[in-house]
Amino acid sequence: MADRIHNHCSEYVHPDDLPMVEETVNNTLTAGENYAEWVMRVITGKGNIRYILCSGIFATDSGRTIMDGVVMDITKQKKMEESLRLSEEKFRIATENSDVSFWAYDLKKKEIIQTAASKMRHGHEEVVPDIPNSIIESGFVRQDSVKDFKEMYKKLEQGVKTCSADIWFRTIDAKGWWCEHIDYTSVFDKNGKPVYAYAVGKDVTSVKLSEQRCNEELEYSKAIQHENLLAKARSNITQNIVESYSAKDNVGVLDDGSPYTSGTDTMAETALTKDQKEKMRHMLNRNRVLEAFKNGQTQFSFQYQRRAQDGSIIWVKTTVKSYQNQQNKDIMSFMYTYDINEEKIKEGIIQVVSKIEHNYVAYVDLKNNRYKMYLGNTENGPLPEESSDDYVKSLVRNNHKIVIPEDVERINHEMMPETIQKNLEEKSIFSTTCGILNSDGSVRQKRLQYAYLDKLSQQVVITRSDVTDLFNQQKQQHNMLQTALLAAEQANSAKSDFLSRMSHEIRTPMNAIIGMSTIAAQSIGDDDQVMDCISKIGISSRFLLSLINDILDMSRIESGKVLLKKEKIPFDEFLNGINCICYTQAGAKNIDYENIVDSSVEDYYIGDAIKLQQIIINILSNAIKFTPEQGRVSISVRQIKKTKNDAVIRFVINDTGCGIAEEYIPHLFEPFSQEHSGTTAMYGGTGLGLAICKNLVAMMDGTIGVRSIRNAGSEFTVDVKLGITEETKTRYAKKHHYNFAELKALVVDDDVIVCQQAIITLKEIGVKSEWVDSGRKAVDMVREKWENKEYFDLVLIDWKMPEMDGIETARRIREIVGPEVTIIIMTAYDWASIEHEAKLAGVNLMMSKPMFKSSLISAFEKAFDERQEETETEIKEDFNFEGKRVLLVEDHPLNVEVAKRLLERKGFMVEHAENGVRAVEMYAKTPSGYYDAILMDIRMPQMDGLQATNAIRHMSKETSKSIPIIAMTANAFDDDIQKSKAAGMDAHLAKPIEPKQMFQTLYDFIFRRKDETDD
Repeated sequence: MADRIHNHCSEYVHPDDLPMVEETVNNTLTAGENYAEWVMRVITGKGNIRYILCSGIFATDSGRTIMDGVVMDITKQKKMEESLRLSEEKFRIATENSDVSFWAYDLKKKEIIQTAASKMRHGHEEVVPDIPNSIIESGFVRQDSVKDFKEMYKKLEQGVKTCSADIWFRTIDAKGWWCEHIDYTSVFDKNGKPVYAYAVGKDVTSVKLSEQRCNEELEYSKAIQHENLLAKARSNITQNIVESYSAKDNVGVLDDGSPYTSGTDTMAETALTKDQKEKMRHMLNRNRVLEAFKNGQTQFSFQYQRRAQDGSIIWVKTTVKSYQNQQNKDIMSFMYTYDINEEKIKEGIIQVVSKIEHNYVAYVDLKNNRYKMYLGNTENGPLPEESSDDYVKSLVRNNHKIVIPEDVERINHEMMPETIQKNLEEKSIFSTTCGILNSDGSVRQKRLQYAYLDKLSQQVVITRSDVTDLFNQQKQQHNMLQTALLAAEQANSAKSDFLSRMSHEIRTPMNAIIGMSTIAAQSIGDDDQVMDCISKIGISSRFLLSLINDILDMSRIESGKVLLKKEKIPFDEFLNGINCICYTQAGAKNIDYENIVDSSVEDYYIGDAIKLQQIIINILSNAIKFTPEQGRVSISVRQIKKTKNDAVIRFVINDTGCGIAEEYIPHLFEPFSQEHSGTTAMYGGTGLGLAICKNLVAMMDGTIGVRSIRNAGSEFTVDVKLGITEETKTRYAKKHHYNFAELKALVVDDDVIVCQQAIITLKEIGVKSEWVDSGRKAVDMVREKWENKEYFDLVLIDWKMPEMDGIETARRIREIVGPEVTIIIMTAYDWASIEHEAKLAGVNLMMSKPMFKSSLISAFEKAFDERQEETETEIKEDFNFEGKRVLLVEDHPLNVEVAKRLLERKGFMVEHAENGVRAVEMYAKTPSGYYDAILMDIRMPQMDGLQATNAIRHMSKETSKSIPIIAMTANAFDDDIQKSKAAGMDAHLAKPIEPKQMFQTLYDFIFRRKDETDD
């Protein structure tokens, strides 16, 4: 063979390999290289084929190219390679035609290296990176298998030896899904760390579908056993038929064999709301269900409210499960409807309660340092993260964001696992508070509460609630308590000062009473001296009584026992009563007093005249008391607001007195408070008057305010609400005979404001009028008009005017006009002392200021009728009760002695009972008519006056219902009077007893009642 190779070796090369040999040699020489190597087949002399490896070096010798090389027979190796290739191909063919595939997973690179069979089955590239994320993100894994797919690779990372999973993948044509059972086996390096994992995958789709079919059939057959199942249906979605349907009587709506599409429409109509109906139609839509199954969604459910056939409304849950029938490939569905009403109610209650009570509810696994929030409400502040695998790190980060700085360190400590464990060892529920900063910058107070969900596993529930309102309320209550404590201390101090002042104020008149009593006793026989002492004792007694009344009034107000009356108030009489008192007080100090009434004020209002008079007289008396001689005090009255049922009346009291210090004004209306107090006080008093006024004004839905300048004067403004009456023109229901529109009047007053108000009032009743501000001007105007044959019908003249007073002015006008003109003197003072002089001067009438329409009308009528009505009630002065017997029921010996002497001096025969029991016995034992009256004390031992009166009234004696029983007691409050009347008493006299009032009351009940009975 060596000889033949030497000659023509190319003749022995296999024809199929000769082109390759020639190309290799030519390419090597052309490239200028001198080495070449190749494998070729040669044909031996026996016709056998051998594989030869040729390699050599090319060189040039005598113009010829020669190669020095080596030839090796590698036929045996080639046969081995071919055998291996054939084996691999057979394996490939076997795997490609079976349901098994293989691949490798590189854990370090997180990539899969596929075999050809695996690539053909899964459809990815030979190397698939970023496992498992890339396959999931591509949508290759069905949604219900994603969790298992991730978990499988997580186990491989953790170093398990083997792991398995059934995973649903999308088919290569993306038209369906198939299930693969995957078994992974891990390979570890010398350190035991997993390096590779080799997988074997097997197609188990048909098995899974068979299992699914079996399970669905089993579930469908057993579902009716569930107590909350209301209805179930098996439908062939592809064929649009409801194959089987069963339901409870109250909810059934479908029939076997009915069309699926119309059946779902019928079901949708049972839903309560329009939105729920639309949602049901969408979810059960035939095309949507088919498309969802195609995309791998084989189960879905929804909840809604539906109306049952009996009209009741319940919450239900419908679950739909789909599968493909392997025999005919139709898409089937199982539909189950469950009653979840109780569950929804509980869920709703929990949600509502949680929302009301908590900002969020969270769970903490203290052992594993994990956290998760389950319920969160952002309406009351920012929330922490929804979940975290590092609870401690998360809470520190969150608290630094939302907790106010001053609470961060403390709340971090209290929320640490070890602190929570320690606190929950001591109590079952632990709570703490902190401030949370809202996005708008406001701070809300939050309460965090901890309790064990499972103590053994160290699982804790945390709730956060908003307690800002409670926090603020507690803070406000604390402040209120502090304020109340301070006020109590101040009140205690004020009461101490008050008691000190009262000790002085009470002892002063008491000293006078005791002293004058001693002097009177020593002066018996000296009638003038005794009368003087008795007079001074009376003055001191009345002053002492006024002090006691103030104290009692304040006590009644503070205890809420004061009730306002609703009675008709003739406002002219009301103001005249005030003026009579205040003119006298002002006159005694040589102070100018004036009352100005606006024309808007009505003649009558509804209210408590006594309480209102108490308010105004108290303030006016203070104004007079604090105003020096030659000063001025005035009160103006006007109506500032009027509605259908009531009106607001404003009283403004001004004085030119000493004024009030600015710093004292806020304390002016406090009980027991006086600016000028102490042992050297100039003005005296209890310090309760203005406090009583303020409380009474508040009861009348009014306000009281004050402005004052030191050493210049003060102004009090009192607004009170009074009721409106229909009677506003006149107090007397009398029809006058004159047309006031034809009258002309002249008003004479040195106060311009009074003149202007009088002109307005006269105009309202139809009288034309003019005014002048002095008596001289009035005389001149009357003379001028008289000379021009003009005259006034009425002349209204103020009594007190400078230069020429009202009486002198009237005298001069009367000299001019004769008797034809009516002259009226207006005065705010008691006119008794000037009435005779006024009549001599030619005055027709005396009229009180301020002027009211009703007063003017009445005065004009009296003048023109030449008569004057008698309006005063006759009060009898000389009482004689000879032959009358009275039962005096009184437990105090001194009071008994005083009452007996007073009564016996007027002729009474007096019998005494020391308590209610004795009074009832004495009355019961005597014949009818024996007693003419009973004077009954209220507070007595054994039986009080109310019980005794009630017992007498219920006796069967002829006079038990009619005998006058008169309360004579120190219980002088309104509710005491009401109790007396309820018990059957006829009248109520308050101690200390005014003798004149007592005798007048007895006279009225004994003599006048007898006269009425005789008539």
